[in-house]
Amino acid sequence: MADFSKTRVNGSMLPSFQGRNVCVLGMAKDVDQNGQAFTLTTSDGQDIRVNTQEPLSEYVAGLTEVEGQVVSNNAISCQNYITFPQETSDAFDMKLYNNAVELSARFSNHYIVGVQG
Repeated sequence: MADFSKTRVNGSMLPSFQGRNVCVLGMAKDVDQNGQAFTLTTSDGQDIRVNTQEPLSEYVAGLTEVEGQVVSNNAISCQNYITFPQETSDAFDMKLYNNAVELSARFSNHYIVGVQG
């Protein structure tokens, strides 16, 4: 069976998820000139590099969710990303979200992630 689960993580959790698929939410910034990478400031304030498979077709900034595979302690190979409207970015409580991510990691047996198919 294939495992389609993507655990929600913050920047400090990436080293524990080497080679695994994760979901990271943060603030996107600093898109590379070639459009194949950008920086994401995660919910715990760490900057990670997000490498895309193809050049971005749009400008990426603000609240962004990235799904991908952890390739190093501070980098993800992006499989998919979603950018949110500016008003969502402005109203989002990143600290509260980070608390939820840490709680779900601490009590993982009570928080079911993804599906298997």
